Amino acid sequence: MPQHKAFKNRKNMKNLLLFSTLLITSVGAFAQLSVKPNGAIDSYVYVKDEVLFVKEEINLTRNTTANNTEASIYLRNNGQLIQGNPLAKNTGSGQLSVQQNTPETNAWAYYYWCSPVGYPGTAALPQPAGNPWAGVINIYEPQPGLGLTAARPSLTTTNREGTLTPQMTISTRWLYTHKLPGTEAEGNYQRINANTAVPAGYGFTMKGVGTTSTDQTYEFRGRPNSGDFTIPVQGPIVIGPNPNVYARMTLSGNPYPSALDMNKFFYDGANAALDAIYYYDEDRTVMSHNYGQKPFGYGVWVPNGIDPYTGGVPDPANYPGLYTQAPFYIWNANGGSTGPGVPGGTPINNKRFAPIGQGFMLVGNTALATNVFIRNSHRIFIKEGAANYSVFQRPGNDANTETSSEDDLNPSLSTSSTWSNSDYRTPQMRLYVIFDEAMTRDLVLAFSDQATDGYDRGMDGLSPAGLTTDAYFPVGNDNARLPYVINSVNYEGNKQIPISFVANSATQIRLQVAEEVKKPYDHAYLFDSQENTYKELTNSTLAGVTLSLPAGTYDNRFFIVFRNPNLKRDIPENEIEAKDVVLANVNFFQNNPVQQLEVSNPEGYTIKSAMVYDMNGKLVIQEKNLGAKNKYSFYTGNLSDGVYLVKLTTTEDVSIDSKVIVHNK
Repeated sequence: MPQHKAFKNRKNMKNLLLFSTLLITSVGAFAQLSVKPNGAIDSYVYVKDEVLFVKEEINLTRNTTANNTEASIYLRNNGQLIQGNPLAKNTGSGQLSVQQNTPETNAWAYYYWCSPVGYPGTAALPQPAGNPWAGVINIYEPQPGLGLTAARPSLTTTNREGTLTPQMTISTRWLYTHKLPGTEAEGNYQRINANTAVPAGYGFTMKGVGTTSTDQTYEFRGRPNSGDFTIPVQGPIVIGPNPNVYARMTLSGNPYPSALDMNKFFYDGANAALDAIYYYDEDRTVMSHNYGQKPFGYGVWVPNGIDPYTGGVPDPANYPGLYTQAPFYIWNANGGSTGPGVPGGTPINNKRFAPIGQGFMLVGNTALATNVFIRNSHRIFIKEGAANYSVFQRPGNDANTETSSEDDLNPSLSTSSTWSNSDYRTPQMRLYVIFDEAMTRDLVLAFSDQATDGYDRGMDGLSPAGLTTDAYFPVGNDNARLPYVINSVNYEGNKQIPISFVANSATQIRLQVAEEVKKPYDHAYLFDSQENTYKELTNSTLAGVTLSLPAGTYDNRFFIVFRNPNLKRDIPENEIEAKDVVLANVNFFQNNPVQQLEVSNPEGYTIKSAMVYDMNGKLVIQEKNLGAKNKYSFYTGNLSDGVYLVKLTTTEDVSIDSKVIVHNK
């Protein structure tokens, strides 16, 4: 029967220990835990819908009844295991059993996994203490008809398709890991076959089984992972002509038999090199293994601010993070795309807490490979379900599930019984950019007082790139801007936010506002600085803004703005206020080395006239109907040295003036 050195907060302890099975039906806590057979009698711990907390190490000895009660700990119906001391090493040949399901899978459908257990070896030759490597040998097929604990090892095949009958058989052709930062190019993946070749903390790819889409449950059995895991990440790489910035990714995931708080993980002080989390998604209706026929992509998640854990309780309602869904497109073997696929990807942002078994790509922001750390301190007991911001990356949505009551054993055990129904999300605009009505890039523009116009870690999400036709926000210094699909800025009514497009061939691009959350603006427009046009994005009667662009890269031409100077509704009615607004956004500079007066007009006000007077009131320069350019220049080489008054008048009869000093010597 289970052996233990410390136990607290348990009811009917004496009665429970009379049985060879220990059933955890309320929160259980151990300093250390050892579970081994009582002679020929199997012993195991069965944790249902609760959390088992072990402060130190766990030692497990495999039961003698193979498969049916082979494991030593069973986690069922959201049962989870959390361990405290990151230095404590688990030992023994016994197994923990935990399940995860994929509701829409088939023999052609990839999912990204991270095993919560490693291969413990055998009773005669167990693995050394700690976290052993994992592989398909850790995956079992549940057999509910034979009891709650019954399962059998999955079989493997080298054929292309895995099967369900006569029992679950997994194809080893599609088992890969991606241990070093690199692009989507297939050469960066390492094939693992049927070997235990996945180090703890790293993820792996696996295709499903069966010829029709089905809900498949996989059972992981092995030594439970615990402690800290070190994973390398790296910033993007520049390859070839535009679009030439490619994210470098490392396949990792949640390595624990418990939920993982992605907010805690991201904002760990040692993880500053982490830029974003990518979630794989694909069109699972395409029954093909062909790289050139299977549309897929990556959704992008960033936490968007540190959750302070007020009172030791997480607040995912206020800190759910920002997420853009994956566009589905065709990749080629070199990591680029050969053409557009269909719009797709799950739009559901339930990424705050990674459930058991979830694999994801880690993306860095440093020039050189830098380690980040997944720790026991990032673990948390959160039941899986859409209401709890914890959903395995899959199509559609899951039914809501309430969380458990709070527990004072460890901050990682803190949960909330209900999350607020109020919308506390950051003000944001979700913009769909649709190319030739075939592929959609999901962009999020968020507004926060803590954000800047430059790169804000945790608030901006780097684009996975790889598309030959794409849209993104260019973020960073002018000489080193990178493409982002999530961009957070500090809202100002006069701000111009650049948005870029890349077209591999002549392309029709349609921009549609898909969602607005607590918008700080009344209207938003797409401003074309070359054509000097303003097209409204946010009018609900519009299907969107349509552009027809030749092949090329369009940086520094298009901007999202919140005022149209050609519309009186966007110009303040009060004359003094209107003058202050225009004056604040028009800049005058006398560039004496090149003998010209330069006027910056970033808001694109339509200028009716420009006058320059000397200090005697004589008009020395006069220009009319200058239009709405962003910059103007006037030659001053023929003027005498001295002070001059510049006066501009807009088409709304708002006049502003400034003094400049001309010095031509």
